[in-house]
Amino acid sequence: MTAIFTACALATASAGCGSTVSGEAQQATPPKTTLDVGNYPSAPRTIGNAKNDKQARARESQRLGDYVILPFEADPAYISLSGFFPTPIVLNRKGLGGMVINDTFDDVAKDLTAGWVNSWSTVDNALNKGRQVDIAVLMFPDAATAKVVGPTLEHDDFTYNTDNQPVEITKYPGTSAHWRPGISSIGSWTVHDRYVVFIKLDDESQPADLPSLTGHVERMLEVQLPLLDKFTPTPTQDLPHVALDVDGLLGRTLPSSSENPTRAQPDGLFTGRGYLSLVVNAGPKALARLDEFEIDLISFGEAVIFRSRTPEGAQRHFSDRLKAAESMATGSRVFKRISPPPGLSENVACYTFMTTIDGKEVSASANFCGFQTDRYYVEVESTQVQDVYQQLNAQYAMLTGK
Repeated sequence: MTAIFTACALATASAGCGSTVSGEAQQATPPKTTLDVGNYPSAPRTIGNAKNDKQARARESQRLGDYVILPFEADPAYISLSGFFPTPIVLNRKGLGGMVINDTFDDVAKDLTAGWVNSWSTVDNALNKGRQVDIAVLMFPDAATAKVVGPTLEHDDFTYNTDNQPVEITKYPGTSAHWRPGISSIGSWTVHDRYVVFIKLDDESQPADLPSLTGHVERMLEVQLPLLDKFTPTPTQDLPHVALDVDGLLGRTLPSSSENPTRAQPDGLFTGRGYLSLVVNAGPKALARLDEFEIDLISFGEAVIFRSRTPEGAQRHFSDRLKAAESMATGSRVFKRISPPPGLSENVACYTFMTTIDGKEVSASANFCGFQTDRYYVEVESTQVQDVYQQLNAQYAMLTGK
Protein backbone atom coordinates (compact mmCIF):
# COMPACT_ATOMS: atom_id res chain seq x y z
CA MET A 1 0.00 0.00 0.00
CA THR A 2 1.51 3.32 -1.05
CA ALA A 3 -0.18 5.48 1.54
CA ILE A 4 1.46 8.76 2.40
CA PHE A 5 2.01 7.73 6.01
CA THR A 6 3.90 4.62 4.89
CA ALA A 7 5.99 6.73 2.55
CA CYS A 8 6.86 9.08 5.38
CA ALA A 9 7.93 6.29 7.70
CA LEU A 10 10.24 4.84 5.07
CA ALA A 11 11.59 8.07 3.64
CA THR A 12 12.41 9.97 6.81
CA ALA A 13 13.69 7.08 8.94
CA SER A 14 14.95 8.30 12.32
CA ALA A 15 14.51 11.95 11.41
CA GLY A 16 10.79 11.64 12.17
CA CYS A 17 7.95 13.57 10.62
CA GLY A 18 6.38 16.84 11.65
CA SER A 19 3.72 19.48 11.31
CA THR A 20 3.59 23.20 11.91
CA VAL A 21 -0.18 23.36 11.50
CA SER A 22 -1.92 23.49 14.86
CA GLY A 23 -4.05 20.57 15.96
CA GLU A 24 -3.49 17.28 17.74
CA ALA A 25 -5.39 14.48 19.42
CA GLN A 26 -7.58 15.97 22.10
CA GLN A 27 -10.67 15.01 24.11
CA ALA A 28 -13.82 15.36 22.03
CA THR A 29 -16.17 17.00 24.57
CA PRO A 30 -19.05 16.57 24.30
CA PRO A 31 -18.80 13.67 21.83
CA LYS A 32 -20.71 14.17 18.58
CA THR A 33 -20.60 10.50 17.65
CA THR A 34 -21.41 7.18 19.27
CA LEU A 35 -18.24 5.69 17.79
CA ASP A 36 -15.20 5.14 20.00
CA VAL A 37 -12.82 7.97 19.05
CA GLY A 38 -10.66 7.91 22.18
CA ASN A 39 -8.99 11.29 22.61
CA TYR A 40 -9.11 12.18 18.93
CA PRO A 41 -11.24 15.10 17.72
CA SER A 42 -14.30 14.05 15.76
CA ALA A 43 -15.72 17.39 14.60
CA PRO A 44 -14.54 19.50 11.63
CA ARG A 45 -12.47 22.58 12.40
CA THR A 46 -11.76 25.85 10.61
CA ILE A 47 -8.16 26.07 9.39
CA GLY A 48 -8.22 29.61 8.05
CA ASN A 49 -5.22 31.45 6.62
CA ALA A 50 -1.50 31.40 7.33
CA LYS A 51 -0.58 32.93 10.67
CA ASN A 52 3.08 33.72 9.96
CA ASP A 53 5.68 33.97 7.19
CA LYS A 54 7.00 30.42 7.56
CA GLN A 55 3.53 28.91 7.43
CA ALA A 56 2.62 30.98 4.38
CA ARG A 57 5.77 30.04 2.49
CA ALA A 58 5.40 26.37 3.41
CA ARG A 59 1.85 26.35 2.03
CA GLU A 60 3.00 28.09 -1.16
CA SER A 61 5.75 25.47 -1.48
CA GLN A 62 3.13 22.72 -1.26
CA ARG A 63 1.15 24.42 -4.01
CA LEU A 64 4.32 24.64 -6.10
CA GLY A 65 5.07 20.97 -5.43
CA ASP A 66 2.18 19.95 -7.66
CA TYR A 67 4.10 21.53 -10.56
CA VAL A 68 7.55 20.08 -9.90
CA ILE A 69 8.38 17.19 -12.18
CA LEU A 70 8.39 13.61 -10.98
CA PRO A 71 11.52 12.44 -12.85
CA PHE A 72 9.76 9.40 -14.32
CA GLU A 73 7.67 11.83 -16.37
CA ALA A 74 10.79 12.58 -18.40
CA ASP A 75 12.47 9.20 -18.05
CA PRO A 76 10.54 6.09 -16.93
CA ALA A 77 13.81 4.55 -15.76
CA TYR A 78 13.38 6.47 -12.49
CA ILE A 79 11.53 4.14 -10.17
CA SER A 80 12.01 5.20 -6.54
CA LEU A 81 12.52 8.09 -4.18
CA SER A 82 16.14 8.60 -3.17
CA GLY A 83 18.35 11.09 -1.39
CA PHE A 84 17.47 12.28 2.08
CA PHE A 85 15.16 15.25 2.39
CA PRO A 86 13.00 15.09 5.55
CA THR A 87 10.55 17.29 3.66
CA PRO A 88 10.47 18.42 0.01
CA ILE A 89 9.70 21.97 1.15
CA VAL A 90 12.61 24.35 0.57
CA LEU A 91 12.62 27.62 2.50
CA ASN A 92 16.41 27.99 2.85
CA ARG A 93 19.69 26.17 2.21
CA LYS A 94 18.91 23.59 4.89
CA GLY A 95 15.96 22.37 2.83
CA LEU A 96 18.32 21.34 0.02
CA GLY A 97 20.47 19.14 2.27
CA GLY A 98 23.68 18.03 0.57
CA MET A 99 22.40 19.06 -2.84
CA VAL A 100 24.06 22.47 -2.37
CA ILE A 101 27.66 22.44 -1.11
CA ASN A 102 28.52 26.14 -1.01
CA ASP A 103 27.63 28.30 1.98
CA THR A 104 26.38 31.38 0.13
CA PHE A 105 22.89 30.14 -0.69
CA ASP A 106 20.98 31.90 2.09
CA ASP A 107 22.62 35.24 1.28
CA VAL A 108 22.18 34.97 -2.48
CA ALA A 109 18.65 33.55 -2.28
CA LYS A 110 17.48 35.70 0.63
CA ASP A 111 14.33 36.63 -1.32
CA LEU A 112 13.29 33.01 -1.82
CA THR A 113 9.50 32.79 -1.67
CA ALA A 114 8.96 29.04 -1.90
CA GLY A 115 10.70 25.90 -3.07
CA TRP A 116 10.27 22.18 -3.63
CA VAL A 117 12.78 19.38 -4.24
CA ASN A 118 12.34 15.89 -5.66
CA SER A 119 15.03 13.20 -5.60
CA TRP A 120 14.61 9.95 -7.55
CA SER A 121 16.78 7.03 -8.58
CA THR A 122 16.76 4.41 -11.33
CA VAL A 123 17.42 1.70 -8.74
CA ASP A 124 15.54 0.78 -5.59
CA ASN A 125 18.59 -0.26 -3.58
CA ALA A 126 21.45 2.02 -2.56
CA LEU A 127 23.87 -0.88 -3.10
CA ASN A 128 23.05 -0.95 -6.82
CA LYS A 129 24.59 1.52 -9.22
CA GLY A 130 22.23 3.69 -11.19
CA ARG A 131 21.32 7.30 -11.91
CA GLN A 132 20.06 9.72 -9.30
CA VAL A 133 18.54 13.07 -10.11
CA ASP A 134 17.76 15.84 -7.65
CA ILE A 135 15.56 18.60 -9.03
CA ALA A 136 14.67 21.69 -7.04
CA VAL A 137 12.40 24.52 -8.14
CA LEU A 138 12.97 27.80 -6.33
CA MET A 139 10.42 30.58 -6.71
CA PHE A 140 11.24 34.26 -6.24
CA PRO A 141 9.05 37.39 -6.12
CA ASP A 142 9.73 38.27 -9.75
CA ALA A 143 11.71 37.36 -12.86
CA ALA A 144 14.26 40.11 -12.27
CA THR A 145 15.27 38.60 -8.94
CA ALA A 146 15.51 35.08 -10.38
CA LYS A 147 17.65 36.38 -13.26
CA VAL A 148 20.27 37.56 -10.77
CA VAL A 149 20.04 34.67 -8.32
CA GLY A 150 20.35 31.81 -10.81
CA PRO A 151 23.72 32.72 -12.36
CA THR A 152 25.10 33.75 -8.96
CA LEU A 153 24.24 30.39 -7.41
CA GLU A 154 25.76 28.59 -10.40
CA HIS A 155 28.93 30.69 -10.12
CA ASP A 156 29.31 29.87 -6.43
CA ASP A 157 28.61 26.20 -7.09
CA PHE A 158 31.04 26.17 -10.03
CA THR A 159 33.94 27.77 -8.15
CA TYR A 160 33.59 25.44 -5.14
CA ASN A 161 36.05 23.04 -6.82
CA THR A 162 38.89 24.28 -9.03
CA ASP A 163 38.59 21.22 -11.30
CA ASN A 164 35.06 22.14 -12.37
CA GLN A 165 34.53 23.22 -15.95
CA PRO A 166 31.60 25.11 -17.49
CA VAL A 167 29.11 23.18 -19.62
CA GLU A 168 26.84 24.65 -22.26
CA ILE A 169 23.23 23.43 -22.41
CA THR A 170 22.53 24.69 -25.91
CA LYS A 171 18.85 23.77 -25.98
CA TYR A 172 18.16 26.01 -22.96
CA PRO A 173 20.23 29.21 -23.10
CA GLY A 174 18.90 30.29 -19.69
CA THR A 175 20.88 27.44 -18.16
CA SER A 176 24.34 27.61 -16.60
CA ALA A 177 25.99 24.28 -15.83
CA HIS A 178 29.27 22.66 -14.87
CA TRP A 179 30.92 19.30 -14.41
CA ARG A 180 34.25 17.82 -13.31
CA PRO A 181 35.85 15.89 -16.19
CA GLY A 182 36.05 12.21 -15.42
CA ILE A 183 33.29 12.41 -12.80
CA SER A 184 29.87 11.24 -13.98
CA SER A 185 27.95 14.14 -12.47
CA ILE A 186 26.55 17.47 -13.61
CA GLY A 187 24.97 20.47 -11.91
CA SER A 188 22.80 23.02 -13.69
CA TRP A 189 20.88 26.18 -12.79
CA THR A 190 18.12 27.37 -15.15
CA VAL A 191 16.31 30.70 -14.91
CA HIS A 192 12.73 30.55 -16.15
CA ASP A 193 10.61 33.60 -15.43
CA ARG A 194 10.50 33.95 -11.60
CA TYR A 195 11.84 30.42 -11.09
CA VAL A 196 15.30 28.96 -10.74
CA VAL A 197 15.47 25.23 -11.51
CA PHE A 198 18.44 23.40 -10.01
CA ILE A 199 19.24 19.94 -11.36
CA LYS A 200 21.99 17.72 -9.98
CA LEU A 201 22.50 14.42 -11.72
CA ASP A 202 24.86 11.60 -10.71
CA ASP A 203 25.19 8.60 -13.01
CA GLU A 204 27.03 5.58 -11.60
CA SER A 205 25.64 3.26 -14.24
CA GLN A 206 28.29 4.15 -16.81
CA PRO A 207 31.63 5.97 -17.21
CA ALA A 208 31.56 9.76 -17.31
CA ASP A 209 29.96 10.88 -20.57
CA LEU A 210 29.24 14.60 -20.90
CA PRO A 211 26.80 14.37 -23.86
CA SER A 212 24.81 11.77 -21.92
CA LEU A 213 24.74 13.96 -18.80
CA THR A 214 23.62 17.08 -20.67
CA GLY A 215 20.99 15.01 -22.49
CA HIS A 216 19.49 13.94 -19.16
CA VAL A 217 19.36 17.56 -17.99
CA GLU A 218 17.63 18.63 -21.21
CA ARG A 219 14.99 15.92 -20.88
CA MET A 220 14.17 17.04 -17.35
CA LEU A 221 13.89 20.69 -18.38
CA GLU A 222 11.75 19.77 -21.39
CA VAL A 223 9.04 18.55 -19.02
CA GLN A 224 9.68 20.87 -16.06
CA LEU A 225 9.58 24.29 -17.69
CA PRO A 226 6.14 23.94 -19.32
CA LEU A 227 4.75 22.74 -15.98
CA LEU A 228 5.86 25.96 -14.31
CA ASP A 229 4.03 27.97 -16.95
CA LYS A 230 0.80 26.35 -15.68
CA PHE A 231 1.36 27.31 -12.05
CA THR A 232 -0.38 30.42 -10.68
CA PRO A 233 1.58 31.81 -7.72
CA THR A 234 -0.29 33.49 -4.90
CA PRO A 235 -0.10 37.28 -5.47
CA THR A 236 2.67 38.80 -3.36
CA GLN A 237 0.27 40.99 -1.40
CA ASP A 238 -1.91 37.98 -0.53
CA LEU A 239 0.85 35.52 0.34
CA PRO A 240 1.22 36.46 4.06
CA HIS A 241 -2.36 35.30 4.60
CA VAL A 242 -2.64 32.55 1.99
CA ALA A 243 -5.48 30.10 2.62
CA LEU A 244 -4.29 26.84 4.16
CA ASP A 245 -7.42 24.88 3.23
CA VAL A 246 -9.30 24.15 0.01
CA ASP A 247 -13.03 23.45 0.10
CA GLY A 248 -12.72 22.80 3.84
CA LEU A 249 -11.19 19.35 3.27
CA LEU A 250 -8.15 19.90 5.49
CA GLY A 251 -10.49 20.98 8.27
CA ARG A 252 -12.22 17.62 7.96
CA THR A 253 -8.94 15.70 8.08
CA LEU A 254 -7.67 14.20 11.34
CA PRO A 255 -4.75 16.52 12.23
CA SER A 256 -1.24 15.42 13.04
CA SER A 257 -0.20 15.60 16.67
CA SER A 258 2.31 18.30 17.53
CA GLU A 259 3.83 16.01 20.17
CA ASN A 260 4.17 12.94 17.96
CA PRO A 261 3.95 14.29 14.39
CA THR A 262 3.46 12.01 11.42
CA ARG A 263 5.81 13.68 8.96
CA ALA A 264 8.37 16.47 8.65
CA GLN A 265 6.13 18.95 6.87
CA PRO A 266 2.90 20.69 7.81
CA ASP A 267 -0.45 19.08 7.19
CA GLY A 268 -1.72 20.18 3.82
CA LEU A 269 -3.27 19.52 0.43
CA PHE A 270 -2.10 18.40 -3.00
CA THR A 271 -3.69 17.75 -6.37
CA GLY A 272 -1.23 15.10 -7.52
CA ARG A 273 2.52 15.44 -7.96
CA GLY A 274 3.13 16.91 -4.53
CA TYR A 275 1.52 13.88 -2.91
CA LEU A 276 3.48 11.44 -5.07
CA SER A 277 6.68 13.23 -4.04
CA LEU A 278 6.14 11.61 -0.64
CA VAL A 279 5.32 8.09 -1.80
CA VAL A 280 8.34 5.80 -1.78
CA ASN A 281 7.12 3.31 -4.36
CA ALA A 282 4.87 5.52 -6.49
CA GLY A 283 6.27 4.28 -9.80
CA PRO A 284 5.95 5.61 -13.36
CA LYS A 285 2.23 4.75 -13.57
CA ALA A 286 1.28 6.64 -10.42
CA LEU A 287 0.00 9.82 -12.07
CA ALA A 288 -2.13 7.81 -14.46
CA ARG A 289 -3.63 5.90 -11.53
CA LEU A 290 -4.67 9.15 -9.85
CA ASP A 291 -6.50 9.98 -13.07
CA GLU A 292 -8.02 6.50 -13.17
CA PHE A 293 -9.63 7.11 -9.78
CA GLU A 294 -10.59 10.69 -10.77
CA ILE A 295 -8.68 12.11 -7.77
CA ASP A 296 -8.72 15.90 -7.71
CA LEU A 297 -7.60 16.66 -4.15
CA ILE A 298 -5.55 14.88 -1.47
CA SER A 299 -5.54 16.02 2.13
CA PHE A 300 -3.12 14.68 4.70
CA GLY A 301 -2.69 14.98 8.44
CA GLU A 302 -2.82 12.00 10.79
CA ALA A 303 -5.09 10.51 8.12
CA VAL A 304 -4.94 10.78 4.34
CA ILE A 305 -8.07 11.65 2.38
CA PHE A 306 -8.33 11.16 -1.39
CA ARG A 307 -11.22 13.06 -2.98
CA SER A 308 -12.48 11.82 -6.34
CA ARG A 309 -14.71 13.74 -8.70
CA THR A 310 -17.34 11.01 -8.46
CA PRO A 311 -18.35 8.36 -5.88
CA GLU A 312 -17.61 5.73 -8.54
CA GLY A 313 -13.99 6.91 -8.72
CA ALA A 314 -13.64 6.64 -4.94
CA GLN A 315 -15.19 3.17 -5.04
CA ARG A 316 -12.67 2.04 -7.65
CA HIS A 317 -9.89 3.45 -5.49
CA PHE A 318 -11.11 1.51 -2.45
CA SER A 319 -11.40 -1.70 -4.45
CA ASP A 320 -7.91 -1.25 -5.86
CA ARG A 321 -6.41 -0.73 -2.38
CA LEU A 322 -8.25 -3.79 -1.15
CA LYS A 323 -6.89 -5.89 -4.00
CA ALA A 324 -3.35 -4.58 -3.45
CA ALA A 325 -3.40 -5.36 0.27
CA GLU A 326 -4.80 -8.85 -0.29
CA SER A 327 -2.03 -9.69 -2.73
CA MET A 328 0.86 -8.02 -0.92
CA ALA A 329 3.53 -10.28 0.55
CA THR A 330 7.21 -9.38 0.65
CA GLY A 331 9.49 -12.05 2.01
CA SER A 332 8.66 -12.48 5.68
CA ARG A 333 6.13 -9.62 5.76
CA VAL A 334 2.47 -9.91 4.80
CA PHE A 335 -0.81 -8.07 5.28
CA LYS A 336 -3.32 -9.97 7.39
CA ARG A 337 -6.91 -8.78 7.26
CA ILE A 338 -8.55 -8.05 10.62
CA SER A 339 -12.07 -7.09 11.59
CA PRO A 340 -12.88 -3.36 11.34
CA PRO A 341 -14.31 -1.50 14.33
CA PRO A 342 -18.08 -1.94 14.77
CA GLY A 343 -20.56 0.73 13.77
CA LEU A 344 -19.30 1.86 10.36
CA SER A 345 -21.77 1.54 7.51
CA GLU A 346 -19.46 2.31 4.60
CA ASN A 347 -16.88 0.22 2.72
CA VAL A 348 -14.16 -0.41 5.29
CA ALA A 349 -11.17 -2.76 5.56
CA CYS A 350 -8.40 -3.14 8.14
CA TYR A 351 -5.09 -4.98 8.02
CA THR A 352 -2.18 -5.85 10.27
CA PHE A 353 1.26 -5.81 8.71
CA MET A 354 2.71 -9.09 10.02
CA THR A 355 6.30 -10.28 10.25
CA THR A 356 6.78 -14.03 9.99
CA ILE A 357 9.65 -16.44 10.67
CA ASP A 358 9.52 -19.91 9.14
CA GLY A 359 5.89 -19.29 8.29
CA LYS A 360 4.92 -18.38 11.86
CA GLU A 361 3.60 -14.93 12.75
CA VAL A 362 5.90 -13.32 15.30
CA SER A 363 4.98 -9.64 15.39
CA ALA A 364 2.75 -6.93 14.00
CA SER A 365 4.70 -3.82 12.96
CA ALA A 366 1.80 -1.69 11.74
CA ASN A 367 -1.97 -1.61 11.33
CA PHE A 368 -3.87 0.00 8.47
CA CYS A 369 -7.52 0.85 7.89
CA GLY A 370 -9.22 2.36 4.89
CA PHE A 371 -12.80 3.31 4.11
CA GLN A 372 -14.76 4.79 1.25
CA THR A 373 -17.74 7.08 1.58
CA ASP A 374 -19.28 9.13 -1.21
CA ARG A 375 -16.39 10.80 -3.13
CA TYR A 376 -13.76 10.03 -0.50
CA TYR A 377 -11.31 7.24 0.16
CA VAL A 378 -9.49 7.50 3.53
CA GLU A 379 -6.50 5.72 5.10
CA VAL A 380 -5.16 5.72 8.68
CA GLU A 381 -2.25 3.88 10.27
CA SER A 382 -0.96 3.06 13.75
CA THR A 383 1.23 0.55 15.55
CA GLN A 384 -1.70 -0.28 17.87
CA VAL A 385 -4.97 -1.84 16.74
CA GLN A 386 -7.13 0.09 19.21
CA ASP A 387 -5.49 3.35 18.19
CA VAL A 388 -6.01 2.76 14.47
CA TYR A 389 -9.67 1.94 15.20
CA GLN A 390 -10.09 5.19 17.13
CA GLN A 391 -8.42 7.15 14.36
CA LEU A 392 -10.69 5.51 11.81
CA ASN A 393 -13.79 6.28 13.85
CA ALA A 394 -12.75 9.88 14.49
CA GLN A 395 -11.94 10.47 10.82
CA TYR A 396 -15.22 8.88 9.74
CA ALA A 397 -17.21 11.11 12.10
CA MET A 398 -15.24 14.20 11.10
CA LEU A 399 -15.73 13.59 7.40
CA THR A 400 -19.33 12.41 7.38
CA GLY A 401 -20.81 14.20 10.41
CA LYS A 402 -22.20 10.87 11.66
